[in-house]
Amino acid sequence: MSIEPLSFIPSFRRANSVMNRTLSCLKKPDLAVQIHYWGFMPRHFDNTEHKHSFFEACYVLTGSGFYLEDHTKFPLQTGTLFLSRPGIPHRILSKEGLALCYVAFEPEESACSELYTAAFELLAKQGIPVLQEGTDQTPGLLWRSLLSLFASSAAGANYPPPMLHSLAESLILSILTAHGPGFDHETGGTDKNDEGAFMVHQAELFIMDNLSETLSLERVAGHLHITTRHLTRLFRNYGHQSFVHYVQEQRVQKAKNLILNTDLQLKQIAALCGFESIHYFTRVFTTKLGVTPARFRRSQFTEGRYDSDL
Repeated sequence: MSIEPLSFIPSFRRANSVMNRTLSCLKKPDLAVQIHYWGFMPRHFDNTEHKHSFFEACYVLTGSGFYLEDHTKFPLQTGTLFLSRPGIPHRILSKEGLALCYVAFEPEESACSELYTAAFELLAKQGIPVLQEGTDQTPGLLWRSLLSLFASSAAGANYPPPMLHSLAESLILSILTAHGPGFDHETGGTDKNDEGAFMVHQAELFIMDNLSETLSLERVAGHLHITTRHLTRLFRNYGHQSFVHYVQEQRVQKAKNLILNTDLQLKQIAALCGFESIHYFTRVFTTKLGVTPARFRRSQFTEGRYDSDL
């Protein structure tokens, strides 16, 4: 199937706006997936090595480069699909720039059936990091179908929310099956009563309840009555990312919701989300979502409004 990837790039800004505004979760009777962010970036160059506590699936619309994962270097080109799994250090390199579509997500285990829970666990443990020739594979086809909805200049004409929801759900499931071994394998589940996982959960709840305040490693460790070194190890072993990155992600998620659902000034939102300055807030928000807070807010009005309850 031949495509002209550059034709989709003008749709990226509208796709960023609408998808992040209306699709933060997917729910079915046996499946619930939290969407941390959608990204449509016309030119992505280098980034530093980092890792997430969630999945981040990417599709190369055009360009070339490399994906580094645990000291293994994979080539990237038009049509490549690649997946960053929880806790795995990775990095993207490109001299000419990559046009990327990506989505960060994680299953809500308490709302997933055993079948889906097992499938996502297998994806985290055995998922294939890079799929070449992804242009004609299901996730690639769905990415381009999704982008095609934003091609019209008439805001709102081509992307009714139920259609977006169905496409997004199909995309997540296609990523699960394309990169993972499927649904017919058994896994040895994790111990839900593990003390370390329970303590990380307590830390996460404390962080969520106190995002507007200073959240140092010392303060959270003191709340749990453990040492800072122990808390650092717990986040790496059970949270699959550093304490600092987790706090930043939660602050950005809260800021995104306040931008979408209130008329507060960005300076007020930065303070409510615990950012020490508007400049630091802008830098972190832009790094995480690929768009500045101001532009993210403006897009609500220039691209039309939609009910986020799909």
